[in-house]
Amino acid sequence: MNDNTTPPYRPDFAVQNGQVVPYADATVSIMAPGLTFASTVFEGMRAYWNAEHEQLYILHLHDHLERLQFSMRVIELDNPPTTADFTAQVIACLQANDLREDCYIRVQAYVDDWGEIIATGPVGSSVVCRKRARVEAFTTGKHFAVSSWRRNAEDASPPRIKATANYLNSRLAGLEAKRIGSDGAIILNRDGTVSEGPGGCLFIVREGQLITPPVTAGILESITRRTLLVLAKDMGLDAVERDVGRTELYLAEECLYCGTGQEIVPILSVDGKQIGDGQPAPLTRRLQQSYDDIVRCRNEAYKSWLTPVYAKDGE
Repeated sequence: MNDNTTPPYRPDFAVQNGQVVPYADATVSIMAPGLTFASTVFEGMRAYWNAEHEQLYILHLHDHLERLQFSMRVIELDNPPTTADFTAQVIACLQANDLREDCYIRVQAYVDDWGEIIATGPVGSSVVCRKRARVEAFTTGKHFAVSSWRRNAEDASPPRIKATANYLNSRLAGLEAKRIGSDGAIILNRDGTVSEGPGGCLFIVREGQLITPPVTAGILESITRRTLLVLAKDMGLDAVERDVGRTELYLAEECLYCGTGQEIVPILSVDGKQIGDGQPAPLTRRLQQSYDDIVRCRNEAYKSWLTPVYAKDGE
C-alpha cells in the first residue's frame, strides 16, 4: 500500500460500477455525458479513526446516501445503485484500502459511455476514499470575503442538488477570494442576503443567538449544518434559521463555516472587518468539541449517527 503522504493522495483501490478495482483502472470515457454535460451528482463523507476502539466510523453515511438518491432522481438517472448498494460499496472501498485513520469518501453517479445532453443512461458510479487529516483552519480560523458572484438560483441550477454543475459557481467565488488575498468566499443571493460559501454553510452569533440562513436561501441542505442545529438544541443554545443580511456579518459576535470537508471553521474577519476579537470564539469552540466527541464515538448518545467499518469479534 502506498503511504499517501504526498499529493495527489491516490488510494490503491476504488469501487467502480459496484466492483473493487485498482485505482488506476477506474476510468471514465472522455465523451461520457457525466463529463461533457456535467451529468454527475455526488456525495462527500468523512470517516474518523478511534484508536482506542480500533475502529473507523463513517459519519451520517445513510443521510448522505439518501441525499444522493434525491439528487439522482432530480437529474433523472436510469436505475442507479440503491442506498444499500452504495453502503456496501463504501465499506468495501475503505476495507480494500485498509484505511485506519481519518479519511474522506467521495461517491459519484453519472451518465456514462456516450450520449446527448438529455441522456439518462447508462449510469456509472464510483466510490473513492483517501486519508485526509483535519484542516488546519479548524484550529486557526480563516478570513473570508463576500464574493461579487451571486448564488445560482433554484429555478436555474438548484443548489439543493449536489451536482457537479453547481460547483462552477463555487469555483468562481473561490478563485475570486483567493485572487484578492482572502481564505474563503461568502456568496449572496440575488436579493443580497447570505446564501453559503463555495463548499459549506454559514452561521453567525448575535446576542448569543446562533443564526443560519434557511434552506430556501439557495443552499445545499447541508448535513453538517443540520448536525450543528441539533447539537445547538441539545446544548441548550438558541438557534434559528432566518435570512441574514450582508452587514449582519460585520455585526456578528462570532461567525463559522461548516461542511463535511472543513467540518467547523471559525471565521475571523469578513471583508477585512474583524469578527469579535479576531480569534476563534467560545461558542464555536464548544460546538467543535462536541462535534469531535461525536464523530470519534466518544459520546454514546449520538452513536446512531456513525457506521463502523471493521467487524469486531462478536459483532
